[in-house]
This record gives sequence, structure tokens and C-alpha cells, in this order.
Amino acid sequence: MPELPEVETIKQELNQLIVNKRIQSVEINLAKQVKTPLARFLKLVQGAKVVGVNRRAKMLILGLDNDYSLVFHLKMTGQLIYRGQSGKLSGGGHPIKHNLKNLPNEYSHVIFNFSDGSRLFFNDLRQFGWVKLIDDQELVKLNKEFGAEPLNGDFTFKKFKGIISKRRNKPIKPLLMEQNLIAGVGNIYAQEVCFCAGVAPDKKIKELNEQEFKKLYQCLIKILKTAIEKKGTSADNYVDAFGREGSMMPQLKVYGREGELCKKCGTKIKIMKQAARTTAYCPICQK
Repeated sequence: MPELPEVETIKQELNQLIVNKRIQSVEINLAKQVKTPLARFLKLVQGAKVVGVNRRAKMLILGLDNDYSLVFHLKMTGQLIYRGQSGKLSGGGHPIKHNLKNLPNEYSHVIFNFSDGSRLFFNDLRQFGWVKLIDDQELVKLNKEFGAEPLNGDFTFKKFKGIISKRRNKPIKPLLMEQNLIAGVGNIYAQEVCFCAGVAPDKKIKELNEQEFKKLYQCLIKILKTAIEKKGTSADNYVDAFGREGSMMPQLKVYGREGELCKKCGTKIKIMKQAARTTAYCPICQK
């Protein structure tokens, strides 16, 4: 599933592609992908103009000029493919290898047709992703469901420490992934943050010292910013909104490297299970 850096990358680039475009019509080929009554969805989306593309946690939010927003969650295999007037494709999410040039295809479940002839295809191979229409009040409620955005200016060390200190008996790595506390961090970057900070992923919050709190905070900001600069991690063929693979993968120190040698000390990377997820770590560098 794309995490904060990948979704942020798509957000930034879709802002260059679809803002100020008017949605002339919508084609819904698989109703279950739309989590809003279809008649209401079509009535309010068709004719509306896209005024901005934002992100909250791991979701993309397309703001419309009628005080409604389209919220997309790509889940495991979702993608948004934009086809411009020239026919050039720009994809974001998990590219479907077959029939991508022949759009729409069997995976094109919702299609947004813009008035200038360009189109935005919401494709999903496994059909776990979704789109829904919400009003401004629902948007406020949605925002409250998630925790602090780690790249916002108000996400200070004091705020970070205060958030995670409330869960004293929880291990640090799964805690970083709790969306109601810190938004957008998933399995990949939680592992990398722990390695960067030199903290064992199963170390409990009550066992952390002040220096470890500071390192975790600094590493969280550093790694997320670096991943955005690198346009994300191309795990499972992730690409950005212009169809380019992210280049963060070579920067990863532990994720997906079980049995390989630690890039810092040369010890073999080990794994453990935490909350039904695999966690990779270095037994020497992380204490």
C-alpha cells in the first residue's frame, strides 16, 4: 500500500495535471468502488471543477468548486491514470502491466471525463480501493479520524514525544503505524525510521531515553522528506503520477532485506512479526 511519500508524490504531480479542469461526465463501471449513492455522486461530481489536490494520511483528496471533495484510497492495487488531450498517459499508484495503453480496460472501474477531452481513470486490479464524495463537514470529520501529519510545520519534537508517550507499554514500530496518532506512516518507513534511530522495533516506549526520542523524531522527518525527494519506494511496481518509478528503494536499509548484510555493520538482517506484519531489523545496530 502506498504510504505518505508515495501519495504525497502523486498529490504534488496531479496538481500539475488536473487542477482547473471541469469534470464533464463520469462513467461508473463497478458500483462497489464508489462509496457514495451513485445518483448523488453523479449529480454533484458531473459539472464540477477540480480546484486542488490534497493528501490526508494515505488518501488523495480532490477538492471541487461546489464545496465537495472526492476522496480516493488506492489500497493495494489502485491507480489513477491521467490521459491528456494528446493521448499521453501519466500514471500514479500500482501500474497494471496489461492493457495499460488500451484504456479503458477491465480494471477501469471509474472514469472521469474532463471538458477538454482529457480523462482520469481509477483502475484497481483487486478492487480494494475506493472513491467517495464528501462535503466540507464530512471532510472536517475525516481529518479528525487521523493523527498528526509528520511533515506539517506544527509537528514539533514536543508534539511527537507527547503523542507516543501516551502508549508507554507499546513497542515503537507498530506505534509509528497507528494512523490515529501519526498519519501516513506504514510498514516500510516505520522500519526505516527505527533503523535510522538505532532503536529496536520491539522496544517499548517506556524504555526509550531522551536521546532515542530525539533520534526517532529526527529520523521520521528526514526519511519521509528523502522518500518524497526520491518520489517514493518502487515496491510492487509503484510509480508516480508521471509514470516514473520512485528511487527510494536503494536507500532502504532494512525493509525487504532479510538475510542480507546490514549496510552499516555487516550483520545479517533479521525479521520478526509485529501485529501480523513483518519487521526487518539489524540486531547489532538497533538496541
